[in-house]
Amino acid sequence: MTTARDLEYHAQYQKRLRAEARARGKGQLNALVDKDLIDRLDAMKDGRGITNRTTALERALREYFERGQSERNHAVSA
Repeated sequence: MTTARDLEYHAQYQKRLRAEARARGKGQLNALVDKDLIDRLDAMKDGRGITNRTTALERALREYFERGQSERNHAVSA
């Protein structure tokens, strides 16, 4: 049985984890997205041996923005 003390401990633990992440330059992103996108993210995660969605999403976003920047730079210099 989960007690109020357990819930409070968990809430404080999560708060501490978020504060530590912010201190390392991380931000928090919460979004509701189509289930098919989550399924595709999970498939990518599993296929690449990534252990969690946060890391998978971070890698997908980084790849998207870095590749996009590279393609924009090429188009401008051509």
